[in-house]
Amino acid sequence: MYKAHLMLPPVRGLRLNNVALAVSNLNAMVAWYESRLGFVVTGRGRFDAGGADYAILEAAGLRIELVARASAVQRPVDRTPPPDHLAVLGLKAMVFETDDLEATTALMEEHRVDMVWADQPLSAERRSTMLRDPEGNLIHIFGPLLDRT
Repeated sequence: MYKAHLMLPPVRGLRLNNVALAVSNLNAMVAWYESRLGFVVTGRGRFDAGGADYAILEAAGLRIELVARASAVQRPVDRTPPPDHLAVLGLKAMVFETDDLEATTALMEEHRVDMVWADQPLSAERRSTMLRDPEGNLIHIFGPLLDRT
């Protein structure tokens, strides 16, 4: 059992700004997130210090930052399939939630996204769909909690 040895107060004003993904093709990935998941570009620019171009995309209060460095040596995404992906340390997936998993899953199938699984039970209370974006990043979409009482 984990036991904290030192209890610190929370950092004031700390909140999530965005989730950032390094991508190889910024324009193609922006187009995919717009057309498949309904994100809208709210900003574009360049980080001079890192020599990277970026796009900020937003949808339903969520913000994703896609970043690309043309001069970077690309390393592939680890495509270990679930559940073994949990043995690889680091980012596992972006996890979203929808009020209508069936409709969301049907839309993803209509758009021919790379599906890992479609509308499957995770537990007695939760179903989900898991997919990959074109560069291999896992996107997990939870349906609403099911009432099992």
